[in-house]
Amino acid sequence: MFSIRKLSRQFVAVTTIAWTVVAHSAYPEKAVKIVVGFAPGGTTDLTARFIAQALTEQMGKPFVVENRTGASGTIAYDMVAKSAPDGYTLAMADPTTAMVPGLFKQLPFNVVRDFLPVSQIISSPMAIMIYPGLKANTLKEFIALAKASPGSLSYGSGGVGSNAHLGGEMFKSSAGVNLLHVPYRGAGDAVQALLGGQVHMLISALPTAIANAPSGKLRVLAVASPGKQRSSSLPDVPTTVEAGLTDFVILNFFGIMAPTGTPRPIVAQLHQEIVKALANPQLRERFIAQGGDPVGSSPDDFGKLFRDEVERWGNVIRKNDIQPE
Repeated sequence: MFSIRKLSRQFVAVTTIAWTVVAHSAYPEKAVKIVVGFAPGGTTDLTARFIAQALTEQMGKPFVVENRTGASGTIAYDMVAKSAPDGYTLAMADPTTAMVPGLFKQLPFNVVRDFLPVSQIISSPMAIMIYPGLKANTLKEFIALAKASPGSLSYGSGGVGSNAHLGGEMFKSSAGVNLLHVPYRGAGDAVQALLGGQVHMLISALPTAIANAPSGKLRVLAVASPGKQRSSSLPDVPTTVEAGLTDFVILNFFGIMAPTGTPRPIVAQLHQEIVKALANPQLRERFIAQGGDPVGSSPDDFGKLFRDEVERWGNVIRKNDIQPE
């Protein structure tokens, strides 16, 4: 015999779900903000602007990029974590998002607990670049040169705790070399130092390599992609695995996250719209030209990737006792 109370509870549950779907079916009803923790012009910012334009055109409401710079992106992450979980304030996540838990002992937010992954937009490998004046044309030759004179060669970064710094420490460990770390005030200064020969190596985002390699201003030895998965932007450059450094892989991720508690229908809708946008050949070409390979992963897949990255970078930071300045 059916219980009237049980049937009542089931009716209420079904009704609630139905109303939830109806309530979010009109999303978005106003402008949506995508918060970026870094200045305009970098890969994180450009990725946000490219996807924002596509979503604006597809969904009929403006998606606006807002740059909240400072403290390695933590000001932006804190803002989004404390925003209403209604789908109208989103975070542009990148490798730094996964690094800050290891770099800062106390944060006003938890990157795993307080954010809900929506979708990875692009993947972009780091590139190993050297000053062209060095007598090394391959990664193996550069490693041999470094081993022949321990501590005499240097690598630059955009500051202590930056992804170039952590990538450099990973490279030292993987290659078994001793390189001097020279931190600069920003990524742009580190690039200029490499171009001028003040440092000998830089591990940086792919756009830097794309902009300078064809002219010979710097030499790209390898891209840190898995296996033989070469970059679409630099198809002639070998991967680190092909070049003999089999355990050195750094794929930068860039994706959208929402505050925890954002309704699942909204997350699902955003993911579907991102996948639709990335199927557009024109948008795909824009990303590839910037060194990014389009992804469009599911919320679950992006969440797993993100948690793995938090653990990986945390291990690198602890192993090398890296403290932010």
